[in-house]
Amino acid sequence: MKKFIFTVILIALAIIPAAADDTPYISVTGKAEVSMQPDTASFQISATAVEDTTDKARIKTSEMVSMAVSILTSEFGITEENLTTSYIAASPEYEWRDDEKILVGQRATQTINVKVTDLDSIGRIYENLMKIDGITISDVTLDKEDKSEEYREARVNAMKDAYSKAEAYLEAVNAKVGKLISVSDSSSYATPLYRSANLMLASADTSAKAVSTEYYTDDISVSASVSVIFEIIQ
Repeated sequence: MKKFIFTVILIALAIIPAAADDTPYISVTGKAEVSMQPDTASFQISATAVEDTTDKARIKTSEMVSMAVSILTSEFGITEENLTTSYIAASPEYEWRDDEKILVGQRATQTINVKVTDLDSIGRIYENLMKIDGITISDVTLDKEDKSEEYREARVNAMKDAYSKAEAYLEAVNAKVGKLISVSDSSSYATPLYRSANLMLASADTSAKAVSTEYYTDDISVSASVSVIFEIIQ
């Protein structure tokens, strides 16, 4: 459910004669936030291994990544276009022994980005991926694919907020808001929601052998801020 949250911020208030025609004006800032339900989630899977050769380490990480991809595609229907490799590297692995740097093997790492559109499946996805020893699963980032309408609503309401503030200030000096002189979009941004894997909670009956994993989502938001100058009618 959408909700509007108007945030009070410091206002730059100016009742100053304009240089050209001595018309007084007022400068205010309006801000608004619109919340919405997410429809996508993304996270990363990293596989790393240290072996005596780089090729063995590469094979080990590739096997782990292949197992993870197989789970995602065959069990949860995640398409390959929603799976992208974001990092792949190999490097020597050292450790310090008696103040001496010793080569102990070769490290290989692979990381893939995963995008999920079925948010109800996140808990089960984590549950299945956690069966693969040696991989690391990142926190989940919740977002919405198309936020254009929410951006529009936030901007409209930021403008209304600015106008309302100008009215309130001028009412105190028996003046009115006149024509619009200028509008500057100070900021319009989305705030993705980062959720820790610790928020995936087990079902109530922990004594049972099979314990399912649940993931609880929350709203995300977009914000808009405008700086507006109005003419003052005295």
